[in-house]
Amino acid sequence: MSIHQPVAALHEKATIVPVARPNRGERAFDIHPAVHVMLLGAYLSFAGILMTAFMGDDLKVAAGIIVVGILSLFITPAWWSRVVPDDGARKQSWAEFLSEGVECITGKFTAAQALAQIMVLPALMVGLAMVFALIKATL
Repeated sequence: MSIHQPVAALHEKATIVPVARPNRGERAFDIHPAVHVMLLGAYLSFAGILMTAFMGDDLKVAAGIIVVGILSLFITPAWWSRVVPDDGARKQSWAEFLSEGVECITGKFTAAQALAQIMVLPALMVGLAMVFALIKATL
């Protein structure tokens, strides 16, 4: 059973332990830019596989519009992140990202856990495009 504790009693018992954080600057989206590039590559791969499988002379303009649309979805946030003033501190490198992971609101994630959450949908989309291309090739 739980027992109600007054807030004053909790403050008396509480010990504050400082968290050792590396002296690094923050990024605009708190994630390494290489992950942004991986997402762009996955979405362009999805579109490229489908365009290769289903391309015809009448779809060239539509394919161009799709590529420009995908690029704009990734270039706009990249430009937007440059608006944030630089704090002058050194940013986390890719090796440090892989060894330290990411601190999220729900807790600390390893790099593999963070990449799994970020890349699962694009990976499924690329797999779906491959399935569609395989079905088209067998018809």
